[in-house]
Amino acid sequence: MMPGEDNAIQLELLKMRHAHRLEQFELANREFFASRISDRGDDYFANFGDRLAALVAENDARKSLFFVLIAPTGRIVGRVNIADIDQPDVTELGFRIDAGVQGKGVATRGVRAALQIAREHGVRSITARVALDNLASHRVVQRCGFAAMGLVDAPPGSNRTFMGYRIVLSD
Repeated sequence: MMPGEDNAIQLELLKMRHAHRLEQFELANREFFASRISDRGDDYFANFGDRLAALVAENDARKSLFFVLIAPTGRIVGRVNIADIDQPDVTELGFRIDAGVQGKGVATRGVRAALQIAREHGVRSITARVALDNLASHRVVQRCGFAAMGLVDAPPGSNRTFMGYRIVLSD
């Protein structure tokens, strides 16, 4: 990463044109992400194009807001997802940030920008789940205004313990 590159990172809605760079991002960070959440598994990569097309279709239908974070070099350095904005009771935030840009505020800035767009789409509240041992992600959601709600169920495929968070964007 170039000096200062993280300050100019852009949040973009996920599109099919991001396919190759997104797959590179996911593969390059696979072990790192698996150590914090769970591994997506080989099937995820074998069917990457189909999965990406489904996410783009959700964006296009305004059912979810799936984003990529792009550095000035064009490299994808993160993802921010706000899933199921069409279902207020289950709208959930998720994010993944490249191991090489951890600790530089990229996640916080990306999540804040995504929350603003969600607010503009009429989303009223969002939940998040963070593994208890993922201290960096706890800091991100807290900095972005999420309040802890207590322990929650782990996402499918994870055997970790998770804390739930919630933010109210509007009443």
